Amino acid sequence: MRASQRRRSIGMLAALCVLSSLFFACGKKGDPTLTSFEIPIPPSSLTAIHREGVITIRWDYPRTRESSIAEFIVMRSSGVEFEKISHVSANMRTFVDSTVKIGDTYRYKVISQNFRGVYSGDSNTVEAAPVQPPVPPTKIAYVIKDATAIISWEPLGADIRYNIFKADEKGAYGLTPLNPAPLADPVFRDAFSVNKTARYTVRSLRGGTIRDEGPASSELIVDPADLVPSQPQDLRAYPAQDGVYLSWAEFTEPWVTGFRIYKRVESGHYVLTGQTQIPSFLDKGPSDLRRDYRVTAVGPGKEGPAAEIQNVMFIPQQ
Repeated sequence: MRASQRRRSIGMLAALCVLSSLFFACGKKGDPTLTSFEIPIPPSSLTAIHREGVITIRWDYPRTRESSIAEFIVMRSSGVEFEKISHVSANMRTFVDSTVKIGDTYRYKVISQNFRGVYSGDSNTVEAAPVQPPVPPTKIAYVIKDATAIISWEPLGADIRYNIFKADEKGAYGLTPLNPAPLADPVFRDAFSVNKTARYTVRSLRGGTIRDEGPASSELIVDPADLVPSQPQDLRAYPAQDGVYLSWAEFTEPWVTGFRIYKRVESGHYVLTGQTQIPSFLDKGPSDLRRDYRVTAVGPGKEGPAAEIQNVMFIPQQ
């Protein structure tokens, strides 16, 4: 091939690459890039929370569409016009506005922008007029009933609502409360797990278009190892030919792991004579004529108070 023909061929190839770059990456395999010219979808479900002097806004955006955008743009209005106040990376869904004042009114919206600078439409607009939040709740406590942790606290007034938060680790509380809507009553019921320590805090808030949450309460730790079983009830003894049968009422505390049986010895002390996971026990020990017993329930970490039965007369069969 002549040099002039080679130059014309190279020029034609370069021109084809330039033209095809509108549709494909020249020299590479990949998806068409026409999608980069599409208008990205807008963020949705924008909400606002006022907590500890800042307003946190949150929004939704499909993770499957995240790779098609470069960033989010947060816009705020204190009057009529909106202005850009921040650029947020595409993998984020929150923004914290620390330049707010109690008593002022703010409106927020968020848009997305792709890599070619094409903007989406607006998200929904949320209005935030922060007010002075209430004080944190006090006297946080809990009781375990069946398989439920019942958490309660001191009420703060008829116009105050509450949000409760849960974490597996100290301080690892998110923005989303356990309760789907603010609580009017100072009590919350949560599923209890005997295998896991749970931590809770409660925040009080005022009603309005946003969550005006106050500071967090002290942390409440629900540790199964701290639970003390109740005393066994209705302890009874039944002497038989092969020993003494003991029985007591079924336990309603599902976290009880078993029972311990103690018997008084000649020295007057009680010693462990056996363990069981059901509310009954057969003592096949030495054939003392007179026997005294104590029975306790055992939790994940602690033993409860003992029930006693005395003067059980065992007369072996002759």
